[in-house]
Amino acid sequence: MNVRLRLLVSLALGLLAGFVSHFFATTQAKPRDFWYMWLAGRALLQGQNPYEAVPGLPYPLPGVFAATPFALVATGPGASGVFMVVSATLFAWALLGNGPGAWLGFFSAGMLFAVEVVQWTPLHAGAFALAPLGVFLIVKPHTGLPIFIARPSWWAVGGALVCAAAAFAMDPAWLVHWRASMALGGQHVGTSPTGFPYAAPVVLPGGFVALLALTRWRRPEARLLAALACVPQSLYLYDTVALALVPRGLRESALFTVLSYVVLGYLLNGRPWSSYQEMALASGQMYTLLLYVPLTLMVLRRPNEGGVPSWLEVRIASWPSWLRGFSPRPDRG
Repeated sequence: MNVRLRLLVSLALGLLAGFVSHFFATTQAKPRDFWYMWLAGRALLQGQNPYEAVPGLPYPLPGVFAATPFALVATGPGASGVFMVVSATLFAWALLGNGPGAWLGFFSAGMLFAVEVVQWTPLHAGAFALAPLGVFLIVKPHTGLPIFIARPSWWAVGGALVCAAAAFAMDPAWLVHWRASMALGGQHVGTSPTGFPYAAPVVLPGGFVALLALTRWRRPEARLLAALACVPQSLYLYDTVALALVPRGLRESALFTVLSYVVLGYLLNGRPWSSYQEMALASGQMYTLLLYVPLTLMVLRRPNEGGVPSWLEVRIASWPSWLRGFSPRPDRG
């Protein structure tokens, strides 16, 4: 796909996602997830403490600084639409880098959920292909870290350092305030039936299989898959958006998208759930089995091939060939 067509398709998909986000934001009474960050950014611009202005804010203060540009939009629904146009366009651009058939991954159930509630995962997935977007990975470190592991960049490092410095300059005790705010919102790591159950897919049934992707460690999508499996997450489908970057070709992308709707169908069929915690855990267990396991098998069918810095090539020269892999075009970085 040539650059012009790729750009046009990405923009069309981004506009579609932005329209859907704006529609849900104006027709549903429940606030969008993005509004927490939007409100926090507006509080920051007005010289207020975001953790006092937005009780229960789950985001770190450096992330609030990174997201402040979106706070310039006057209304929540408007900000949701603009944010998703930008995020979805950049995600589509990254996705189409895997070939024309990869566009199907844009319509996965995880992406639909992310568009509806206005999540950051599409923008983070865009950073997989566009390094400057790495400055936004600090907004949600637990979903940004796998993108950085898959595609390290100085943009992410520099953005994190600048935003962290600004956060400590504004409020040296922001870490204490952040933890207190997360506790107020019921955020914690683990699968307890109380609070909001953050857990890593690797600790759920079948999740250990994703670690086999590390045998293809040279491939960015293999590192992405293994890292995503190891970070605590909400266990809602929107945390699977970046997994759409793993399939290659129309068949693999179609399988991924269909299986994502099998997970969604299971969750819808189980309503009403007794609690959000029960639904989240069921969601995580299902998408671990139906998404992580098949994607790992896809990765294992590919050679352990990819460029790494020359200094690393020298240090792994003595490794067994099956583990060392190969680089047809050595990277001199």
